Amino acid sequence: MDKKKDSKLTVKTALMNTVANVISLVVGMVMVPIIARVLSEKDLGIASTFLATRNTLVILATLAVYAFVNRAMLDFEKEKKDYIFSITVFCIAMVGVIFLISLPFREFLQQALKLDDFLYYWLFISCLSFALYSIGDYYCIFHNKSLIIFFIVLCCGPAAQFLSVGLALVMPQGKYIGRVLGLDATYVVVAVVLLVWLLFSGRHSFRRKYITRTLKFTVPVIPHLLSQMVLTQCDLMMITAMVGEAESGIYSMAHTVGFLAFTVMSQLMAAWSPWVYRRLSEGDTGSIRENSGFMVLLGMYLTIGLLTISPELIRIFLTEAYLPCIYIVPPLVLAMFFQFIYLFFYDLEYYYKKPQWIACASVAAAVLNLILNFIFIPRFGYIAACYTTVASYFVLLLLNYVFAGKLGAKQIYNMRLILANSCCVILYMALMFVFVDVIWVRYLILAVITLLLFAFEAKKIAAVRKSLRGEKGTRDE
Repeated sequence: MDKKKDSKLTVKTALMNTVANVISLVVGMVMVPIIARVLSEKDLGIASTFLATRNTLVILATLAVYAFVNRAMLDFEKEKKDYIFSITVFCIAMVGVIFLISLPFREFLQQALKLDDFLYYWLFISCLSFALYSIGDYYCIFHNKSLIIFFIVLCCGPAAQFLSVGLALVMPQGKYIGRVLGLDATYVVVAVVLLVWLLFSGRHSFRRKYITRTLKFTVPVIPHLLSQMVLTQCDLMMITAMVGEAESGIYSMAHTVGFLAFTVMSQLMAAWSPWVYRRLSEGDTGSIRENSGFMVLLGMYLTIGLLTISPELIRIFLTEAYLPCIYIVPPLVLAMFFQFIYLFFYDLEYYYKKPQWIACASVAAAVLNLILNFIFIPRFGYIAACYTTVASYFVLLLLNYVFAGKLGAKQIYNMRLILANSCCVILYMALMFVFVDVIWVRYLILAVITLLLFAFEAKKIAAVRKSLRGEKGTRDE
């Protein structure tokens, strides 16, 4: 594909993906008090535990083969559908085998995982659906199917939230089941659509070489995927165990707010990363260096924007019991910015197939997070967890910077710009603490930064607008 056309489609995909996620975030914030009224804490706890179990099982059961789809689209460029067919069959077979193996131990597993009869059987359907959904989602993102991605995000977000509440209302004896079914509905539908597409898109061949090549990458990267789960979930579990459920609930809501900016940034990266892989395959590192600077600035702006408005978000959407979130959110936002920057280095390690480096850094960060939480939460309370999270994500970023440096990261990315933006975010977080109760100062600082960024990045913004509108100079010749 022509580079200009590819870039145009990538920008469109990234922005449509971002718009859909912003809508999802707004709806999600509005739904928080509604969900709290419809479902009890016990129902929410059962549903959350089930989803966490599913997220772990899907990695182990399928050996995370869906994580290789982006790279496989380059490795098997002329055999894409055969590849998708092969890993789809592999996922179905693996989940089926694990289900059969688990049947003799059903009662033990139900007790250990806190699953009733329905959730036990649904766990395997949910696991397979999520794996096939991920395969389809990665395939669509790599090929810039922007409209499909837009609707998938809206279905996974607002539609799933509304459906989960609706099903919970009509299932008064099993509201947690309604919650689970509603949140899983999109995954099931996308999985079925993928299977139908494979069935009617011609004859496909299952080839062992696809599975072998995929597993060489994904098996070493499984510790990374599990470590990422530890990084996002161990804070809550340790706060619950060491301090209490009430404090864990407050921290959980702070984490939800602190994650908002990264949710948008990660969707931008979902479209950006395949574009980077295509440019790397062409040896075009100049385009990556030129455009990555704008991406870093955009991530920085989203981060400082959330730092600015987070006190008002907390005061408007949450009750007085959650006011401590005002002081927990800023460090979590900083941690999410570090994770965003880390993704640039991850892209290089992913493209050059260095799963052992990816896993090593993630495991080290997860272990550090566990140790720091164990030391500081009992001494300083649950608020310490947000600072241990910052430290862990900084180590994750630093280690991947070192590893990516061996792959020429300094020639591909503007390290000075990345360092400067990181320092700006840290300084801005400190300013927000100083002016947390002076709203006009916070918004004035944000307004000045906005004007400066528009002035310095006017050409880049104009180029993005021109690309989206398909004006002369951006169309494929």
